[in-house]
Amino acid sequence: MKRLWLLIFFFIFPLHCLAEDEIPQVTVIDAYLDIHSGAGRGYPIVRVVKQGEWITILKRKHSWFLIETSSGTQGWVKREQLERTLTRTGEQTLIAAPGLGDFSQRDWELAIMVGKLSGARTLEFSTLYYATANLGLEANYSIGLGSFSSTQTWGLGIQHQPFPSWRVAPYVGLGGGNMRIQPKATLVQGERREDSYAHAAIGLRSYLSQRFVLRLQYKEYLLFNDDDNNEEIKEWKIGFAAFF
Repeated sequence: MKRLWLLIFFFIFPLHCLAEDEIPQVTVIDAYLDIHSGAGRGYPIVRVVKQGEWITILKRKHSWFLIETSSGTQGWVKREQLERTLTRTGEQTLIAAPGLGDFSQRDWELAIMVGKLSGARTLEFSTLYYATANLGLEANYSIGLGSFSSTQTWGLGIQHQPFPSWRVAPYVGLGGGNMRIQPKATLVQGERREDSYAHAAIGLRSYLSQRFVLRLQYKEYLLFNDDDNNEEIKEWKIGFAAFF
């Protein structure tokens, strides 16, 4: 299990994100522009910017933008309202489709992956929430179909992504869960097993375009059997994810 200790080392090794480029100022052309306290319609409006005032765009978070007024007030503006502004050259502000910058600032990720678990074909569905740019919490469920048995696996884990701004970003993960193994019918009926496990994973995310990502992952499971005869299982997976 030396790989587990290597992954733990990368998990706690401190690394920083890359800085974002500065975005120019724009001026409001509508009667007013609403500034919210957070990136969502559920957050209250904390200030209204009047027509002709200048604002500076600081950061993008999906369809919301963190801006700063000339008086130093900061808040979040919806994309539709920000497009009703003009640049310093007098042109309408154009907001590009989600891109690599959004990839490093995502909150949620939904993934579907296929792979091999000790020779059995597997299909996995996972949901991942990013508490920070580097740290995510993942829940997953997978099924496996082999020649002699089928499996169902569900678990929770933590992922650490040291370089969230990279187009091809490596990550490591640790976690645990349960694995149910159901032998296929033979001359002698096998007994169904359900074991808890710990896992360590290492993988790559490669940004494709818009909100889509290619994922490649290697995972090792350590099954804790009732007879104390622990078992190691290896798994490779590849698939696609969408982020929000």
